[in-house]
Amino acid sequence: MGEHALFSSGMLGAFLWLMGAVATDMVAIYALVRCQGFRQSFWTCLSIAMIFLSFMCMRRVVLVIPLGVAYALWCVFGIFGTIIMGLVAFRQRLSGQSLIGIVLLTTGIICMALS
Repeated sequence: MGEHALFSSGMLGAFLWLMGAVATDMVAIYALVRCQGFRQSFWTCLSIAMIFLSFMCMRRVVLVIPLGVAYALWCVFGIFGTIIMGLVAFRQRLSGQSLIGIVLLTTGIICMALS
């Protein structure tokens, strides 16, 4: 068909599954904070269910994208999602050292994904 590999339907589907994995992981993390050390049963169950769904999405991703790259992308999107969630939902603040660490970590993950 002449499609570039990055834009093939398989790669697009894998990317959509990856976004599903990240989204369900974000819900799981939110619920994990809300469950207060597993003392709130609704939030505990939601957290566990969302982690399961996140892994179910990732199992589809690794059929198309190599495992190391898929996991690195899941991590980097998850890092940014978690940072934004912490800032918005939980009013957490980041120190200068934290920001430097995030930049270094993200740069490393991106380098790994591109190698």
